[in-house]
Amino acid sequence: MKVLIQNLQKRECLASQLSKIYHPDVMLVQEINLSSETSPFPANNVSSMGYGTAIGSRFDVSDVMTVQSPYAEFGGFIHKKTTVATVKSVQFVSFHGYNGQPFKNKEKLVAHVEAVLEVLSPGPALFAGDFNTWTEEHLTAVKESLEKSGFDLAYSWSYPGRSHPLDHVFTRGVKIGVSRNYSCESDHRGAILELDLEDLVS
Repeated sequence: MKVLIQNLQKRECLASQLSKIYHPDVMLVQEINLSSETSPFPANNVSSMGYGTAIGSRFDVSDVMTVQSPYAEFGGFIHKKTTVATVKSVQFVSFHGYNGQPFKNKEKLVAHVEAVLEVLSPGPALFAGDFNTWTEEHLTAVKESLEKSGFDLAYSWSYPGRSHPLDHVFTRGVKIGVSRNYSCESDHRGAILELDLEDLVS
């Protein structure tokens, strides 16, 4: 199964364009501009303006859940959004983590991660997206939280101009074969993973 992960930076039609280029089986996207897309995203968690996270697939999508960060971003209005859905017996999480500019509070980011973990069922899962891990301390705190629920850090990729990656993939009971990343119109690079579904660990 080919999985594409991308923060779209609210670029119009970018998810649909990437789908035509890479032909993924599953797409986990953040900062989607949903109303501009021509590809279907049956699982989504977006604002009234159509921005948020989403999951699309050429397979059936079920058990859709939405979670928002327990803490609002600076200004008190925006809560980062997460979409959860099951495809082929794997729970997928499209995660856009609490940012916390300008203070970047890692405890509030961990609280967002843990709010998502609370809704997940046991079994194979892939938890991925833009975690806003601005420092090594942020990433360590996120890893520790996810490891308690059986997840391992499987892949990270760079954000242009920064020493610490913001985008990551954590897996539980799922094996990743090939992984690579690419550039596009967004400020974030995207990633493509090949999952081996024959050896799922329940």
